[in-house]
Amino acid sequence: MRRNKSKILRLIKLTKYISVEAFYFITRPIRKSRKYSSSHAESRFVFIISFPRSGTTALGTLLEQPGARVNYYGEFFALNHWNRNVFEKSKFYPFFLIRYLVGLLLQKKSWRLNLFERLKLNPEKVLSALVDTPGTHVFKIFPTHLNDRTMEIIIEKFKPDILFLRRNHLDRLVSHKKAMATGLWHGVSTDSVEVEIDEEELSNFISGYEDFYRKMNECAFSNSLKVIDVEYESLFEPEIISSVLSFILEDPDKAKDLNLKPRTLKQDSGNANQKSYLGRVSNNHMKKTISDFNFPKING
Repeated sequence: MRRNKSKILRLIKLTKYISVEAFYFITRPIRKSRKYSSSHAESRFVFIISFPRSGTTALGTLLEQPGARVNYYGEFFALNHWNRNVFEKSKFYPFFLIRYLVGLLLQKKSWRLNLFERLKLNPEKVLSALVDTPGTHVFKIFPTHLNDRTMEIIIEKFKPDILFLRRNHLDRLVSHKKAMATGLWHGVSTDSVEVEIDEEELSNFISGYEDFYRKMNECAFSNSLKVIDVEYESLFEPEIISSVLSFILEDPDKAKDLNLKPRTLKQDSGNANQKSYLGRVSNNHMKKTISDFNFPKING
């Protein structure tokens, strides 16, 4: 009975959204004729280009504070974050809202990579709609949210400020495998959870993510963009987080007024799985340490 009621409520919401989309579509020619020049809008894009389990959710809780006064979209291009501005985009991008809602439902049912483009959604159109929306628009983007070439195209076209956020590969893989094994992604200790790390798996994990980082880094610097590059391990040191927020907000005074303590913290602090792996791959001739798996910064 409860499940049927939930389905009915979703159907009512869907009907409501279809009506809104139809209205936007019918009135679009009128609104396009009255659309003001993008030069009148003080819009700005910030891309947090990072990797799963690298502290972006904790950073996001700081950006969602009312005092930050930014439009924070989270994992928007992964169809994993609802934002009230979805309604606004449908005014300029026909039937975007319905397609985005379908993507959200698909992701909740079973996670899919590159789903945004697989649904024939166009990130260039989305960002073009936001050019005329004043304010700072912050997106976090991981590998496989969008195709690498698509990422390069939108970076070249929209010239975002970019925050690269990196984390030690072994720590990140352990954290990711624990989250996958338990379904506990944020805010709950997973110190007691045991996972196995395979050498080949870790090697592929490292090469794939470093290749994405290298491509995006080269694209950012070839376009002379403003870039800040931060290690997860130092992210919440007072000086570092203040500099990160000042970079994103473009206002050091505004950053000073925010709560700098995130609402979600590191789940795995025991490092037992990392120690077990390091012991397994070390020998008398070569002793492995956690620092051997650091995610190195590329200097532009």
